[in-house]
Amino acid sequence: MVISRRVLLGTGAAVAAGAAAVGVAHVTHVLDDAAELVGLDPKPEPDPEDDRLVRRAATEAASLLATVEAAAAAHGSLPLQPLEALVREQLAAVGGGSGDATDVRTPRTPAEAADQLARAFRAASRARAADALRSFSPDLTRVLASMSAGLAQGARQVGELR
Repeated sequence: MVISRRVLLGTGAAVAAGAAAVGVAHVTHVLDDAAELVGLDPKPEPDPEDDRLVRRAATEAASLLATVEAAAAAHGSLPLQPLEALVREQLAAVGGGSGDATDVRTPRTPAEAADQLARAFRAASRARAADALRSFSPDLTRVLASMSAGLAQGARQVGELR
């Protein structure tokens, strides 16, 4: 049996079009939706960029927690317990551990400590807002945006301590 050139070209074109469609679906992150339409049960994998954003948020939250703990230890007169609780909750939300206060420089006066904390909270808030814009997962976007809002409120609270 001999295959005609027309059949061979048609089959090749159909295979190429199918491969291109699968490639486009993968790149645009709709491959799982297409698999569900044909009855397959896809197992979603997290976007590698989202994993990186979560790790960075955890690392920065641990650093912020260490800064808050160091300021609280050095300046007991500052009411930092609510801020410490906020950062601990955020750290738990992104799966991080505890902060390491060994390399944190603590200012001498409570006012300087409040200024340092306000700057740290504002920077962390901006970083989480930027990460929320970069994330692919809608759930992660909400978590990062919520973290940003909480950190912005924390910055305002610390600013009122001065």
